[in-house]
Amino acid sequence: MSRFVMRATASLLLLASAVMFVTAAAQRWWPACRRGAFETDACLRLQDHVFDHLLIGDPWTPVGNAAQYAGAAMILLAGAAAVLPFLLVRRALWFAVPVAVSTTGALTVLGAHAWTSGVTGKVQPTPGITAAVLVLTVVVPVAAGIWATRELWAGPEPGHYRWTLALAAALIVSSPLPTWLLGPVVVLYSSHDTSPWSDAVVALPLAAAAVLVWKVAPRGAAPAPAPRRRPGTLADLPG
Repeated sequence: MSRFVMRATASLLLLASAVMFVTAAAQRWWPACRRGAFETDACLRLQDHVFDHLLIGDPWTPVGNAAQYAGAAMILLAGAAAVLPFLLVRRALWFAVPVAVSTTGALTVLGAHAWTSGVTGKVQPTPGITAAVLVLTVVVPVAAGIWATRELWAGPEPGHYRWTLALAAALIVSSPLPTWLLGPVVVLYSSHDTSPWSDAVVALPLAAAAVLVWKVAPRGAAPAPAPRRRPGTLADLPG
């Protein structure tokens, strides 16, 4: 698979996942929790964790197709996780393979759990849920930090280090703990339970990562070919 195809695949999957996370949140929060309506009775009721659709556990009450959309978002993100390590790390298979396998597996488990629970309308027993959450909480930020440090340790090239740091930051912020902490800050509202639209905040770093994968190349990757010059004309001659 060419690097262009890998970039396009990762970018498209990241962006599609971001859209699906927002769509899932809209199933829960719209129209009861419009901006300015967070303190209404209807919105306060939806803030109960029994309506959460990202990490579903008993007791749980489904809201529309939120769980199915969230499950689809995580499956799409699993596809991106399978590609990204090989796109961002050149030749270091000892690093790329474990990261790709663990994150893809964890997202697939969580996505399947959310999807099947939404389809059946009740929490489905899914082995490995706790391990999947731990993997995403630890592996994603640690792997992104190691990758950024490794890239910068080789010596920054002009324009390279800032995109590396930006992409690493986007990947770290997209992991569960930073998203959970930043959600209320981004929506400017702290709930007694789940802040309205805070479950859609993960779409922001994912959309940023979808753009940044086009800006970052791993150390040792072949540089982009120089643009071909058109044949000279009389106007190009000196004098």
